[in-house]
Amino acid sequence: MTAPDGTQRLPETGQVRRLTPEDVDSVLRIVEIEELDAATLTRELVGGRDYLWMGLDLPNGDLGAVHRSMKWGNYLLLKGVFVNEPLRGSGAALELAFALRDAARNGGYAGLAAWVEPHKPEAALARMLRLRSAGPLVHRFEVPVPDDAPYAAASVQDCGPITVDLPESAPLVADLLTDDSPTTVHWVHDRHRLVLSGFPPRSISDLGLVLSAAAPVARSKGARYLEFPVPAADLSAAFFLASVKARRLSRTPVRLGRVDFGAAHQGTVRDGRRQVRA
Repeated sequence: MTAPDGTQRLPETGQVRRLTPEDVDSVLRIVEIEELDAATLTRELVGGRDYLWMGLDLPNGDLGAVHRSMKWGNYLLLKGVFVNEPLRGSGAALELAFALRDAARNGGYAGLAAWVEPHKPEAALARMLRLRSAGPLVHRFEVPVPDDAPYAAASVQDCGPITVDLPESAPLVADLLTDDSPTTVHWVHDRHRLVLSGFPPRSISDLGLVLSAAAPVARSKGARYLEFPVPAADLSAAFFLASVKARRLSRTPVRLGRVDFGAAHQGTVRDGRRQVRA
């Protein structure tokens, strides 16, 4: 059966549910992410509010699709959807995205967020989720965390704020999640990276200040790299990062898309999609 938008309808007997450590082998058969192994996946599957993996079961009980997300600030960041062969070309990605949106709303998150390449197919999904652009077009870069950075006290949390010690001024990239302080950003532990929601200094030449503030947290989590956004149009920043051998993660410029539930509740009609089993 085909939906009005041309996508194949999902089997009505399928089950959308939150994944658990019992699903590790099934997830790894579908998902291919750099440095995602059984131990890392298990840590995320038992991560409480910090991580949320949602899956769609086929009628025969096999896992047909999964979507990975994580808590970033007080938003649920959608990080990637993976669809197994039987559901390719179907509405599985959309089904899981709406399930995550409902789970985030019911779980008390402020909203959803996702990195969006404006001219890629994912932009259509972002529009259906009503994600609005937050901040400028950026490239995402990662740099190694210095080996000589001190360890911080271990924490059970895998997300939180970091404040960079500098005078308040216009940041290179203001925190894309809140406007609480120009010197504070939010981090989330994403496998081997500590991911920041902004770049507080005015210039990329102050990268050392960001590394000094973030390295203790990164090393306490076992994260070997620091990820941060840089304006896509800033050529001087791009040249500087090339000189320090930073790795660019985004193929083309991306923009953070965000929906705030507080604003989205008014006038929003529920989609009538099936209830998620948490």
